[in-house]
Amino acid sequence: MIVYAVSAILILFCTVYYWLKTKYSYWHKKNVVGPKPAPLVGTFGPVFLKKKSPGQLITEMYRRYPNEKYFGIYQGTKPALVLRDIKLIKQVMIKDFEQFQDRGFKISDREADQNLFSVEGDTWRVLRHRLTPIFTTGKLKTMIPLVLKSVHRLLEYTDEIVEKNVDHEIRSLASKYTLDVIGSCAFGVDVDAFSQKENIYREVADKMFQVGFKTRLFQILNALFPGIIKKLGLSLTEHELYVFFMNLVNKIIKEREGKPKVRKDFMDFMIELREEGRVIRKGDAGVAELEMNDIIITAQAMVFYAAGFETSSATMSFLLHEICQHQDIQKRIYEEVKDVIKKHGELSYEAIAEMKYLEMVFDETLRKHSVAEMLMRECGSGYTFSDTKLYLDKGLLVFIPVYAIHHDPKYYPDPEKFDPKRFSPENKSKIPSCAYLPFGDGPRNCIGMRFAKVQSMIGLAAFLNKFKVEASPKTKKTLEIDPTSITLASKDGIWVNIKRRY
Repeated sequence: MIVYAVSAILILFCTVYYWLKTKYSYWHKKNVVGPKPAPLVGTFGPVFLKKKSPGQLITEMYRRYPNEKYFGIYQGTKPALVLRDIKLIKQVMIKDFEQFQDRGFKISDREADQNLFSVEGDTWRVLRHRLTPIFTTGKLKTMIPLVLKSVHRLLEYTDEIVEKNVDHEIRSLASKYTLDVIGSCAFGVDVDAFSQKENIYREVADKMFQVGFKTRLFQILNALFPGIIKKLGLSLTEHELYVFFMNLVNKIIKEREGKPKVRKDFMDFMIELREEGRVIRKGDAGVAELEMNDIIITAQAMVFYAAGFETSSATMSFLLHEICQHQDIQKRIYEEVKDVIKKHGELSYEAIAEMKYLEMVFDETLRKHSVAEMLMRECGSGYTFSDTKLYLDKGLLVFIPVYAIHHDPKYYPDPEKFDPKRFSPENKSKIPSCAYLPFGDGPRNCIGMRFAKVQSMIGLAAFLNKFKVEASPKTKKTLEIDPTSITLASKDGIWVNIKRRY
């Protein structure tokens, strides 16, 4: 009996060993360099153990191969290619986009995953085509009065907390503001973000970016056995979050009697598409159709809520952290804001467009603190890079290491220095294509990047016109990155002193 048991264990061990050896020989067979994989976890062990974020790990690897155009890694047992050469990145994101149009992020077919960020193929084409008009200049201008109401609440709330204490965790303050804006501009809902009471909208926003045990487990399973989450009909999104947004969408549609109102917010636009029923996009690839039902609308509502809340608040807080340590930069922002408001009489879309130095500071913040540390694209069919012999198999994931590129001295001398002059008109034009990717590039760039920039810059302009930030005893010159966060975040928060200017 013992002999049979030992034999079975040996056979199992040999089978697993051979399976892993076959999996981990993928890049060796293609003569692609890369770090040596560990059994089962591949090259992503520190990520699975929560010691490093994917962006941190990829950045370390990026620096290990300075003379390579690319290198190979393994997410668990799944191979992926990391691009270092920005010419190859341009091929993937722009020139040969049709071969790399999917993000490779959709690991589930559940309702919550039918959103613009995750969907693929014709579904993405239709959604992108029909949602793009939400973010035109005209639409953004109509949202400014709604944004300004949230700005007013931000200033009132800051006045109150400054009375009690000058030392504040600025990420918390910025997230209250962006949540208030998203609630108003997207859903026409007063989320009461600045209230001290328990707030369901704030709780939901926080839960969307918490990587709990279940999510971590599903990520590891999908890395070890690619496609298993989809086959089992599972989802990374907590069901209670989907139910919350489905109820919110249904409530708004009922309140508006199924018809768009005069607000012209995100939900108005979605209700217009819902009235059409099937939405169609005609293009070179033919005609693509999509049934615009409540499931699709709810999925878009979820991703709009999450993206608008998290990324903008992160960027605003990183910017304030930088200028509290660079008072000369803060002074110049204040002088510009003061002059532009005096000229226009108020904050407006046109006023923000004239704040060129604030925009330079904002762009430099996005470079140094890349909220999206890396981007992914999936090879849609067999592909060979020009000037190389490397053939990419269908389904292979390609990583674009945004954070690493933004901190590469080849493109940004002295990259750890915070220097807004990099984005002056004369210098910005010298930045190579695809060396600056805070919102991605090409047809699948961030659809809401203009909205994100407008809501952030209006909030910052109003805030810095009334308050100034200084380093506090809790302010860390160099922030320690939280390896468990989905987006770039400080492990211990971002602390500054806030003082009134008048």
